[in-house]
Amino acid sequence: MGARKMRCDGLETREAILSAAEAEFAEKGFELSSAREICRKAGANSALLSRYFGSKEALYRLVAKRLFGDLGAPLAMLADKAKDDASWRAAVREWVDDMLFMTLPTERAQKLCAALFRHEVTRPTKFHAEFKKEFGRPVYEGLKRLLAMKVKDEERLDLLCSSVWAQVSIYALADEKWLKSFRPGGAKNRAWAEKVTDQICGQVFNFLG
Repeated sequence: MGARKMRCDGLETREAILSAAEAEFAEKGFELSSAREICRKAGANSALLSRYFGSKEALYRLVAKRLFGDLGAPLAMLADKAKDDASWRAAVREWVDDMLFMTLPTERAQKLCAALFRHEVTRPTKFHAEFKKEFGRPVYEGLKRLLAMKVKDEERLDLLCSSVWAQVSIYALADEKWLKSFRPGGAKNRAWAEKVTDQICGQVFNFLG
């Protein structure tokens, strides 16, 4: 019974440190975050961070994998859902909608992911190239695979991909105060995101004729 309780407590402590690290890294970025502050917020002894994760660097990698991977992996595979024109349009919409969903401040995981993304883009860490290769590039290539089903000219395809990517990225890079300036007064977060999705997808479909 005692050993089982210790295992449960260990899992709970590990998860508490991870949750605190997500919030700390999202707020301050990697360089300004403190391992000691993470443990304080988690209500854990500082030695436990080393025990469970090895180092602040390893913990940051794990947080990035959990946030970027969980939200990004499905986007990279959306082209597999497109079997005809209707399912293709639905997949494009899902890609755009999921990227914009990341910007909604009411969603904790999405909010943290967007904040970490902002830090990595505006103040790249030594992990930036690694994260771009593992998480960013597959998401972009997922979009490109989708659009390549309708656009065969490479130059036209790159133009459309970069345009869509730029539009969704600007929302993901915006902080909450900046995001509020984008929204009409009184607009609900989810309803606003759906309207922006309609606008971006409408541009894509019109571009393709």
